[in-house]
Amino acid sequence: MRPWLVRIAFATWLVLCTVGAGTLMASHWYTLPKPSPSDVRVAAQLERLRPDGAEWFAAHVLYSSCPCSVRVLDHLFSSARPKDVAEVILLVEADAAIEARAAEAGFPVTVVTPDALRDDYGIEAAPLMLVQDASRRIRYAGGYTERKQGPDIRDLAILESIRDESSHTVELPLFGCAVSLELQNVLDPLKIKY
Repeated sequence: MRPWLVRIAFATWLVLCTVGAGTLMASHWYTLPKPSPSDVRVAAQLERLRPDGAEWFAAHVLYSSCPCSVRVLDHLFSSARPKDVAEVILLVEADAAIEARAAEAGFPVTVVTPDALRDDYGIEAAPLMLVQDASRRIRYAGGYTERKQGPDIRDLAILESIRDESSHTVELPLFGCAVSLELQNVLDPLKIKY
């Protein structure tokens, strides 16, 4: 075989491997967009989901096809939940097994499509936690962990910190999965992950 043909084949292989590996590695480094707490769509939809009489309210936006969201679901279903916080799960794409587990654990579930999540809520990624206080002000809009697939899901610490007026709550970055098709295309143009 001619040396120039071997070099071209090697260079092509190297470029394809680099682009493919870079796309997969980038999903562990980038943070996903969070909705603005001042977005009227988010506030209106949270008001619709909020149970009557709730002082503190948390909505867990979770995507049934996202491994990070499934980890958060497992945590929600197995941890002792705060009694003075009303919590709901906003599940992107129906999943009968998740819905049954949520009902068993006492979590109300609202199922939405990826398009409805983007258009109605202004949300394009999951897992995301939104917390409102008694005055309906969004006090937290962020992720659950300090890094992608971090072992320490911090929702309970975040809720405690928000309710303790003397402490400062830091919003965690949103690591997980793109839900909207547009965001998936931006993050994964080669369709390796999505």
